[in-house]
Amino acid sequence: MNLTRQDRQIITNFSKFNQNLEFKKNLNTRTTMNNIACEYILQSDEFKPFVIYDTPEFLNVLNCYNNPEVEIFDDKVILKEFNQTFKYNTAERAICHLPERNIAQIIKDKIPNTEFELSFDDMKSINRVNSLFKLPHLIFKSDEDNYHSIIITDDKNLKSLEYSLTTNYKTNRDYKVKVPQFHELQILISNYKVSIFEKMFLMESKDIPLKYLIALEPKPTPDTNKRKENTNA
Repeated sequence: MNLTRQDRQIITNFSKFNQNLEFKKNLNTRTTMNNIACEYILQSDEFKPFVIYDTPEFLNVLNCYNNPEVEIFDDKVILKEFNQTFKYNTAERAICHLPERNIAQIIKDKIPNTEFELSFDDMKSINRVNSLFKLPHLIFKSDEDNYHSIIITDDKNLKSLEYSLTTNYKTNRDYKVKVPQFHELQILISNYKVSIFEKMFLMESKDIPLKYLIALEPKPTPDTNKRKENTNA
């Protein structure tokens, strides 16, 4: 196992969504709420998969070395460099929250309602606003000129700050969808293709094999009594 700097950066990012992780070539994780799924293909060569319960702690062990020799056993990982050795016990799958399906299996044959792209600079601006103000809602919508636009705000507060970004991509769909708890998301900066589905949206990096699938806030359903009143009217 020879993790590159990029590999470690992605693993660090994934550990912020879920500290449990199965280390393998095709890396994937999901949050405990199952509202976010992440995938990445490591630059490292193939190696025997193993499960880690506390990924940040394991990364600290890796960071003790520049280029360690790694031996993977059924119940532990041994890291060696010069006269230093670290033994790290791996975890049992049964006690960890690991994905049962990959992103392709979740999406299946669903067709996006609309698609557009976000540039590296777009993502840099979005991440800056998120880190500075921690506003809870990210909104994707078509603006009055039919461009895809993004709004970051607190949709429950009429006096909230509101940041908007207009992309260079037009749409023929009149739509508005919301991402809750956006301030807790930590999406790595990259150039992305964004595909919006009915209940989720997919971000696929155009630079590296990295994907995020994120749930949208459910659309409100009419009150049952009101629906009956409307039906009887």
